[in-house]
Amino acid sequence: MNTRTSLIATAATLALFSAAKGQTVIDITGSTAGRSTVDSTIKALLTNETVAWYTTDGRTLTSSSGADGAIYKGGTLDVGGTATAVTIRTFWAGSATGVDYVSNQVQLNNKFLATSITPAGAQLTGANIVLAPASAETVAEFGFSDVKQTATIYQTNTLAESTDIFVIPFRFVATQTTTGISNITSQQVRAHFTSTGETDKSLFTGVLGDNGQVVYAVGRDGDSGTRITALAETGAGAAATVAQWSFTTDGSGNDVTLSDPAEEFNGGFASGGSVATILGGTGFQAIGYVGISDATSAINAGGVALNFNGVAYSTDNVKNGSYTFWSTYQMLRQQTLSGATASLFNSLKTTLIALPSSSSTIKLTDMQVTRAGDGATVYPN
Repeated sequence: MNTRTSLIATAATLALFSAAKGQTVIDITGSTAGRSTVDSTIKALLTNETVAWYTTDGRTLTSSSGADGAIYKGGTLDVGGTATAVTIRTFWAGSATGVDYVSNQVQLNNKFLATSITPAGAQLTGANIVLAPASAETVAEFGFSDVKQTATIYQTNTLAESTDIFVIPFRFVATQTTTGISNITSQQVRAHFTSTGETDKSLFTGVLGDNGQVVYAVGRDGDSGTRITALAETGAGAAATVAQWSFTTDGSGNDVTLSDPAEEFNGGFASGGSVATILGGTGFQAIGYVGISDATSAINAGGVALNFNGVAYSTDNVKNGSYTFWSTYQMLRQQTLSGATASLFNSLKTTLIALPSSSSTIKLTDMQVTRAGDGATVYPN
């Protein structure tokens, strides 16, 4: 290469480096339960972005809405009337983990997709999943949780901000093989999830002939807000020790077969999508708890929706207080934000709070009841 060509190439490289250096990268973490709503809102706030996503458990997804991690790249964000180039990365770690990562400003290792990835609007698999190593650049600027910081074990550093966004409901669902059960009570939840995770079906049906038929408990890991809410709501205690089970799954969609139950003592799944896959399966009787979108996936695949304490799930029943398996979704911040990051944080917060009630999120001003904290008694406003 001659000197002139070399100088041109060097200048071009420096220009690209400068452009990348000036790009604002915003990292978000937290609750899996509300990720689909946050995902769609991020897309609505950006212009001309392209998305790529990945899952940690091998699930194949047609969009980023249920992914464990995603990158939104090549788009612009309106910052004070100026279109500003940003790259946004998400890693949905769970509510309690999100509280930890944000409040303690943890450098995340191999969680966020590397900024070198060129998204193509599709899921990444295999060697195409390139994750960023821990550094000062992989600390989440903000996050989301569906439980209060006080309901988690991560209370050393009080969050600078924890703003209520909307109410998020949850459901109990049984596998399609689990016949004859249509309701679960708080007492049954405590017995089912905090003993052996193998419960005689007769506890749920009241039929003596169902003795000896095992119903397995399936659920989330200890950093999941969905699990914390389920345990707090039913009186077991937010930090109660549980006995839950996993299964080997074969097939996909509406044709999942379960085999090889394995006890996960006090363990569970990192993703509600993994629980939903089991609850939509056949071959074993099992009951688990999930967010509304994951419950819908499980039910559409054949899972059985259960009433809670005799009350069917509906948005109206959440609003009027008769259905109490819900928590308040919050937006978390520890850093002092500025520029595009502050604009995204504030725009997301404003937009999410203003969203009309849907099957999976309830607008705060639509609620006719309130509660002081996770699992606390529900009272009229």
